[in-house]
Amino acid sequence: MQSNSTPPNPLRRREVLRRTVLGGTAAAVGLAAAPVVSGAAPAAAARPRGTADVTFRWLGVAGWQVVHDGHVLYFDPYLSRFDYQSNPALDIDPTIVDRLLAAGTLAGPPELIMVSHGHWDHLADVPQLLARPDWAGATIRTIGTDTVRNLLAGMGVSDARRKNFIVATGGEELDFGAYQVRVVRSLHSQSKGFGFAMPGVRVAPPPTPQTISDLVEGGTLAYQVTFGGRLRVLFSGGTNFVERELEGLRPDVVMVSMTDYSSLPDYLERLLTVLGGPRYVVPVHHDDMVTKFDNPNLPGTVDATAATRLRDAIRALRMPTKVIEARHLEAFTL
Repeated sequence: MQSNSTPPNPLRRREVLRRTVLGGTAAAVGLAAAPVVSGAAPAAAARPRGTADVTFRWLGVAGWQVVHDGHVLYFDPYLSRFDYQSNPALDIDPTIVDRLLAAGTLAGPPELIMVSHGHWDHLADVPQLLARPDWAGATIRTIGTDTVRNLLAGMGVSDARRKNFIVATGGEELDFGAYQVRVVRSLHSQSKGFGFAMPGVRVAPPPTPQTISDLVEGGTLAYQVTFGGRLRVLFSGGTNFVERELEGLRPDVVMVSMTDYSSLPDYLERLLTVLGGPRYVVPVHHDDMVTKFDNPNLPGTVDATAATRLRDAIRALRMPTKVIEARHLEAFTL
């Protein structure tokens, strides 16, 4: 869970490492209109890189569906978007997945579900995805912390599904053949009070969670996925990071969480610098988390300043990085 986005104080001027990165082109394909891609012109590439044919669909909040050569992956697939501010009960919508699948918006079953941490806006819909009767014969692996595994047990995920759960703490290198996953130890957001809501761990399955406060954070992970050896993508569900854990990573695409980072010094500058200046960055976790997918006002729930702040940081660092402004449930291909 993250709080709403708050623009940071003016950035301190300091010397930073400046790196250029490989250029590239993106073919953007949307259901209605393509996501916006903007930024400085890329520097000349050290070696040619073609389109990797990886299709991304933003599921809102921090969530993603990714499809590559017929392989479907989910990251933090929160779909119910219930009004937690009016009622903190876990009001999971059992029909949302059916509607998205019927519309051709959601693909499945996924081979892999990556979960960053245990908060409801990252985990709450995972049990219903794992429990779909028409996916019963499919092997679906889930990666997360031990807390996430125990929360899923408390939420009624079957023993059969939990056998395919991969407990991770960060540092794992997982080869799934068509793609490889590096698990990265990470951090949750850090607000002005140097903390966040619903901290804690679960070392055993809890009673059935009833409210959002029952889904505790339990440690936060990020994931770098490499597709076909051609495209490296870093997924993050927390607006924070452990700098030394990112050293040496060179993702082409970074999903940048843009919720409150008011107590983090130079969050965007440090992130872009330690990653060496990725080709693309995509601001995420900057919508209101409650407006339904079929609400015509949904586009207006996105914090428009998130992309601007990223562009400003990129410009200050003189990097060739481009900003992709994803839109809810619309696809783009890199």
